[in-house]
Amino acid sequence: MPARLPALTERPVYPAMRRMRRAILRRLGRWSRGAYDVRLVYDQGKPIYKKVVFNSNQQARRVAGALSAFGESIHVPTLRHQADNAIWVDYVAGHAFDPHAADQPRGVAECLTSFALRPSRAVALGEAGLVDESHQRLAWLLDQAVITPRLGETLRARLNGFDTDLMLRFGFDYADPIAANLLTRADTGQVCAIDVKNVRQDALVGLGVAKAHARWLDDDGLNHILADWRSRGLADVVAAFDFIRLYERIERVTRQAATEKRSRGAIRKQSNKANKLEALLD
Repeated sequence: MPARLPALTERPVYPAMRRMRRAILRRLGRWSRGAYDVRLVYDQGKPIYKKVVFNSNQQARRVAGALSAFGESIHVPTLRHQADNAIWVDYVAGHAFDPHAADQPRGVAECLTSFALRPSRAVALGEAGLVDESHQRLAWLLDQAVITPRLGETLRARLNGFDTDLMLRFGFDYADPIAANLLTRADTGQVCAIDVKNVRQDALVGLGVAKAHARWLDDDGLNHILADWRSRGLADVVAAFDFIRLYERIERVTRQAATEKRSRGAIRKQSNKANKLEALLD
């Protein structure tokens, strides 16, 4: 990081009213997301860095460690510095990612494949502990009346139907590839994952793609990615994708329900959450 950094100009990314609303909701216990702030750092009027300020030094170190281990890539902003609870990454110019653009399958595949191809370790499903985790989450959802006994039993049977020798990979993954967290670069036209706190190490490879498919990635886009992975030595991830998708959906629905109960005192739209799980059985 250049020695002159303290003299550079910083400006918040989020508007004042948005920051104020978040602060009020946080004080009321209604803001479920982590406390962090994003600022752009300018040199003579030109943005050169994005500064992310977390609510703990530990979180800043975790994100910095993941970015450092990931290495330089056109698909992730480059880490430049970490101090206390803040990190600095290169500012990436571009425009909002359009999931409906004609080149969406290629661009997304290149970006998410760059995560999947990073070094990873293989673990058999029976040794990973993820089936037990999923059973525990289903039991909690049943106890909270989010799912019916029938749906819970069907999902448990689906989990138990996977071969314990099915191989999973643990390595890099992008935890939240919603369209708003992706950017089409102005310099290369390629997709960049700009929300750096979601770059994860030792994560279940494929979780991000499963989440993208649930949110905005269409079937053609998913098939493009899986075909690309199969041709590039990731056939085991493709073979495990049905389990990955089920594990991701159960984890996400449980996390959403638990967050709502903690922050609001009640779980909202329970039928919608059950429908998200039911949809996996079609």
